[in-house]
Formats: sequence, structure tokens, C-alpha cells
Amino acid sequence: MLGGFLSEKYLDSPEPHRADLATFSLQKYYNMINAWGGWELFQELLRTLSQIAKKHDSCIANVSTKFILDKPAVAGVIIGARLGLSEHRKDNAQVFDLQLDSQDYAMINSVTGKSNDLFDTIGDCGDEYR
Repeated sequence: MLGGFLSEKYLDSPEPHRADLATFSLQKYYNMINAWGGWELFQELLRTLSQIAKKHDSCIANVSTKFILDKPAVAGVIIGARLGLSEHRKDNAQVFDLQLDSQDYAMINSVTGKSNDLFDTIGDCGDEYR
């Protein structure tokens, strides 16, 4: 979930400063957000995901996960967790009860369609480590 960026915690929040990003992972994900389209577009995505989440009595993380899981080429997602810090097993399991409709997909696609293609921008998964 982008180290927590894809959550209500960052919805309508000001753009973080590097000093606010306490881990290398958060810094990496922040770089991905900037490469994807920047903080303003990311906020538009969070607002859209939040609107969909409220409609389904869900959360941003679950809507994001379900959106990706529903793609034909995707067989699974990896949800990060830090024991004692961010355990969300029960919340994450609710993704299997969530059914997004065509309007939800259209809303998300209208935002993501404005973004840069990260594969074209940064390469394949893990390329930033090479």
C-alpha cells in the first residue's frame, strides 16, 4: 500500500518533506508518487478512492487492492505489514467481500489515465535497486 501512502492517513494531507519520511521505503514510495504524476494527482486519486470506499463501506487500501486484484493478469498482491506497528489482517481480508462496479472502475481509470506509465518511467519492478 505504498508504505501507507494509499490510506486515509494521507488523504488531503500536505505534501511531505523528505525529513518526514522516516524510512527508505517511504522515500522510495514518495519517489514513485512523484514519477507517477506528483502529489496533486495522487491526492486526486486518494479522494476518488475514498469516495468509492465510502460508497462500499470500505477503506482506501481495500479499494486499491481490489482494483489491482481484478485485473486479469494479476493473481495476487503483497500486503506489507510490520508486526506490532501496522497489522491489518482483518481489514485486509475484507477485500474479498468488496465488489467494485463499472462506475468505480471508470472513476479510478479517469484519474490513473492522467498519470505517467511507471514501467516506461522507471523500468520493471526492482529496477530502482540496480
